[in-house]
Formats: sequence, structure tokens, C-alpha cells
Amino acid sequence: MSTWQEEFQRKTVTAQQAAQLIHSGDRIMTGNRECRSILHKLLERTDLRDVYYYAPIINYMPDAETVGRGVRPATSFLNDSSYQLFGEGRLDFVPGEYWLYDKVATVGLGCKIAMIEVSKPDEHGYVSLGTCTDFIRDACRRADLVIAEANGTFPFVYGSNVIHISEIDYIVDGDADNYLMEFSGVDTGEELADTYRTIGGYLGELIPDEATIEVGLGRLNASALLYMEPKRDLGVHTEVYGDILMMLTEKGIITNQKKSESIGKSVFTQVVGSKELYAWLQNNQGISMDNCQEVLNPGAIYRQHRMTAINNAVEIDLLGQANAEFLKGKQYSGMGGICNFASAASASLEGKSIVVLESITKNGKFSKITPSFKPGTPVSLPRTVIEYVVTEQGIARLVGKTPSQRAKALIQVAHPKFRDELTFQAKEMGLI
Repeated sequence: MSTWQEEFQRKTVTAQQAAQLIHSGDRIMTGNRECRSILHKLLERTDLRDVYYYAPIINYMPDAETVGRGVRPATSFLNDSSYQLFGEGRLDFVPGEYWLYDKVATVGLGCKIAMIEVSKPDEHGYVSLGTCTDFIRDACRRADLVIAEANGTFPFVYGSNVIHISEIDYIVDGDADNYLMEFSGVDTGEELADTYRTIGGYLGELIPDEATIEVGLGRLNASALLYMEPKRDLGVHTEVYGDILMMLTEKGIITNQKKSESIGKSVFTQVVGSKELYAWLQNNQGISMDNCQEVLNPGAIYRQHRMTAINNAVEIDLLGQANAEFLKGKQYSGMGGICNFASAASASLEGKSIVVLESITKNGKFSKITPSFKPGTPVSLPRTVIEYVVTEQGIARLVGKTPSQRAKALIQVAHPKFRDELTFQAKEMGLI
């Protein structure tokens, strides 16, 4: 019987050879971390036709002539790496919630080839998906072909994301374009410190001791948590693990000791953070990175002790519903797992669904509390799953309130210079 090292050597190919495994008409799926060196070689091929490439979030896509032509990319969450291609009509946007990405890729789009970026193998022949599991770990089990690219900078993170060399058909090792995406998401500067401090105080009022928290990826709520009054025995069950959760763990605020499940471990499905965070996660037994079908399952979220969801929004209307993905009339991001956490947390008797936003835009011209959304704007969170709205102006408690009471509460947390106009509009709409 061959050792895993021999199997690894037998399966090792160059990026050029890996790219040659793709044929016209193939449909490829990947996770939220791209195989960069394979992509480069794949997009150099001018012979390919009708290749479809689905990534839930595209963090990297070479701007080659073949993009959108021979190889058509698609994503469910737009960002800086995909705005231009989307605007040029060279990339498809496929709406979908995070925990449904597997179904979008395999059932909806018929993807049969999995391309995954992994860590270097450990002494037993296992590799980790490093910074993101999402749906791709499970999808590998059903794929006709699994191609991996080893990234020497990836941390080895424990959880159901771990995969053995025997489950991989080919692996690129040695000529990989190693890269580790960095984004702290925590602003420690002084410019907005007063806003963060104020919102952090309000969050401190809402988050109880022993709560299991989800923190949406965003500067505002993450930075505000730095100023939250000390809490005891918080736990983590979240979509994205960021620097703020490491910081709260180091301070002893997060212990995961009062969780109802996975006691002692922070559970999540991807990591986005700094080099310091990645180093901290390396072989850390206090964390578990698992697939999004499990982590973002509303039933699993609902079972967490005092589940408290803390998410961002672009705007809130006077009905109490949120837009978290549209900006200036255009698709700006995507759904992710925001609705899963908000709905499950709001269903829990001891849970809370919180949306955090600044009351005013950066230029001071527009209120983020708005009478109604512009036509065509999607509702990311319905009014039934938002219980608390926090701005630097205060807390709007919406749970158990009538539409009129909700509108009045939201006007009170709007910026003062917009309150009279919002009151007038609410009366015109028959809300108050």
C-alpha cells in the first residue's frame, strides 16, 4: 500500500497541466478562495468555449480577454474584484443565500468540477481549506473531478473543512501563486471613535452575558464591539470570523463555555482578517471551521444559547425592513447569511436580531433611515426578523411594536436633521 506522500507526488501537476484538464462546456465551482495560478493558465487558453466558473464570492479574477467569453464567471456576492466585470457584462450575478450556494452550484448550474485552494498537508496527509470552507468541502464529495492548489501561506484550521489527499484527483504544488487575503475590519483610529464608542455602548445594553454572537463582516459593528462594556462567557457561532472575535477572545470576553453546542469552540465557515489572525488560528483547538450548510442552517443557529445576531445594513425603511446589498440603485454585494442569522435569532426567546448602521451617509447628505426604498431595491431582511436597530442616535426597539410604533422608534434613531421630514413622510404614508 502506498503512503500518502507517494500519492501526493503521483497526483502533483503543474498549473499548466491542471488547466489542461478543463474542456469546453465544463462547469467549474470553487469556494471563496481562488486557485490563482490555475486561473491564470486557464484564462490563457483561447481554445475554450462555454466554460462556466461559479465562485460564491470572487476575490480574484485576472482581467484576461477570455473572461466572459471562453470562460464565463458567475458569483452571488459582488465586491471590488467583480464590480467592473459585472458592469461590463462579462460576469453573471446569481442571487442566493450563503447556505444555498451548494444547491446554486450543483443543482442550479450543474457544476461537476471542483477547484479548491488548500494548505500544505500535515503529517497524516490531510489539508485544510485554510480560510474558507463554505459549500465547497461537501461539493467535493460529489464532484467528478477535484483539483486543488496548495497555498503555503494558508493556516491549518480545524473543522469539517479538512480533506485528505486521497479525496483529491490532482494538486498543484510548487508553482502556486501564493496569496493570503487580508482585511482587519476593525478601525482603531480616532476619526470615528466617538461613533464606535456610542454604538458600542448601545450594543453593550443589548448583548447579555453568555450570549452566542454572530458578527456580520463590516467596519461599524466590529469596531463598535471594541467599546462594548465587558461581558462574561460570550460564545461564537458566525458566518465570518474576523479580528474583533480574536480580540474579544484574548480579552477573556469570549470563552464559548456557555454555548449549547460545540462548547469551548468558536464555530464559523470562513475567516477574513489580518496576518496576526491567521497566525493565531494556526492549529488552534478553540475554533472549528465548518461548511455553510451546517453553520448557517437556521435550525442550528436557533439552538444556540441566547443567539444574538449583529449585522450591518445599507439602509432601513420606516416599515423596519433592511436593504443590505443595493447601493445607489445597483447591486453592491449579496445576501450572504444575514437572513439566516436574523430569522433564527429573532425566533429564539432569549435571542436578539440587531441591525447596526450609521444614521447618515458619509457626506452628510442622506439619511440611512428612509421612508421607503427606491423601486427595484431588494429587501434583504423583512421587517419580521429585525428586532433592534442601533445607530449612534440610540436603539429602536421594534419587537412587539405596531407599524406606527416602529416608524416612530426608527425616526428617533435617525439623524436629527432628517426627523421632521421623516415624520412628514410617515404621515403621508399613513404610518403615523
